[in-house]
Amino acid sequence: MPPPASPAAAEPVQTTRPMQAVLILSALYFLARFTGLLQRQIISALLPGYETNAYVAAFWLPDLLNYLVAGGAISLTFIPIFTRSWSQGREAEAWRFFSTLLCVMGLILVVLTTGMMIWTGPLIAMFLPGLTAPDKIETFELAVAMTRIILPAQLFFYLGGLLVGVLNSFKRFGATGWTSALNNLVAILVGVVLLHVVGPIGFAWGILLGAFVGNFLLPYLALQRGPQSQRPNFTPRFAFGDPAVRRFFVLALPIMLGVSLPVIDQKVVMYFASSLAGDALTHLDNAHRVMIAAQGVLGQAAAVAAFPYLASESAAGDYRAFSEFLRLGLRRLLFVTLPVSVLLILWAHPLTRLIYGYGFYNDPQKLHETAFSFALFTVGLFAWVAQGFLARGFYALSDTRTPTIIGSVLTVAFLIPLCYFMAQWRGAAGLALATTIGAAAYFAAILLFLDARLQKPSYSAPIGLQKIGSTLLRTGLACALMGLAGILALQLAHGFFPDDKIGDLALMAWTGTVAVFVFVASAAQFEIPEWLWLRDKIRRRRRA
Repeated sequence: MPPPASPAAAEPVQTTRPMQAVLILSALYFLARFTGLLQRQIISALLPGYETNAYVAAFWLPDLLNYLVAGGAISLTFIPIFTRSWSQGREAEAWRFFSTLLCVMGLILVVLTTGMMIWTGPLIAMFLPGLTAPDKIETFELAVAMTRIILPAQLFFYLGGLLVGVLNSFKRFGATGWTSALNNLVAILVGVVLLHVVGPIGFAWGILLGAFVGNFLLPYLALQRGPQSQRPNFTPRFAFGDPAVRRFFVLALPIMLGVSLPVIDQKVVMYFASSLAGDALTHLDNAHRVMIAAQGVLGQAAAVAAFPYLASESAAGDYRAFSEFLRLGLRRLLFVTLPVSVLLILWAHPLTRLIYGYGFYNDPQKLHETAFSFALFTVGLFAWVAQGFLARGFYALSDTRTPTIIGSVLTVAFLIPLCYFMAQWRGAAGLALATTIGAAAYFAAILLFLDARLQKPSYSAPIGLQKIGSTLLRTGLACALMGLAGILALQLAHGFFPDDKIGDLALMAWTGTVAVFVFVASAAQFEIPEWLWLRDKIRRRRRA
């Protein structure tokens, strides 16, 4: 007989509706991405090329450790297990799982971090072989030193990720976006202060301190300020045989050991970019960060907000509501993301100059290469946003293997050969285009596999590919007209605005106005359902 629900477990949890959660997270992720771009802007302006290349390279090992352990395996597999125990009134069991996971995975992470710090040099030489060239020895040595400082920050990312997972399980999203923003602000302040004391390595110390303050301390304080029943009830436990912990590892190991495309794509890009001439590493990373900023505001917010709701529907066995949630969310994401992609591509050059056109980086060639790579990355923005949302569908069904297997097969059989060919053919721009093609292939594959899964008799809740295809087709046509109008607006404005940052802002305002007007008119003419839904929602808010 199951134990009775404790009074604490029965307390009503303060929750947020899905659309409200998306809006809150979008605003917070915008702040996080804005401060992240500000950090990269300052570093690019203050450091010469070889030092920025070293700074970019220094994240290869820490980011891999973070994505595979703290960023992916923890949040995506912890929430469904914790939510299921909590929703069934087994509060003590949920906190035992939390405690055991913190201890077990924390120990594993400490061991991995220590090993990477000892063998940093050989690992960087293996994963970024281009940095071992004689003309890049200064970059290599600085990258090794920075990596050893940044690596311990992953422990704070892990602990903070677990705490944020608890917050998200309770549908409390406020601290989620603030973590990265505070991390970036602390990293900027510490890095700039230490730059004149210890040199560029000061920015690595800023990352370490920022991770402690933003990613660990902030969510810890947020949980402590919540209801008593939601405050972490931690007791040291190394119960490897705990059923919930075993379940976690069954779900997490595919993510941790796989080489799925959404996790490893930039690692593959950096591997090939390290052998390219000049500052290709920095150009690609700067361009990718601007695209990722848009992805965070649009896609990451929706995916993070949707996951607890999908997990709840899955736990309740209501697969029709589960599928309906996925279908409506994906269609609305595509409708918003596609025109944003077109707008960002039209703005690629002025936007890049506004963000990075300062100090050492205020060079026409550097800005052009960064802008061109950014435009190619952004072509695939819709796919990056959509795949992250769809992957949560698999994870909410406690299936981490399928998306990981799909992504790993695509990485090995498709992305790596494609990157090799594109790097030889078009250099940095070719690598940016390769990741866009890879993202589109992964989005298509994961959508088809998830729909096939939900069509099975045990679910009987297909996503509805025809309706999704209709949204893609009609929105794509509206975006094509929008893009043509934007290109024409750029041509008409050529030489009209001053060649400075004020002129860049004016050019963006002009092309944006024309492009958005054409898209709205086209969406209304094509009667795209998502446009009608958005229009009616805006009208209701105005009346209210």
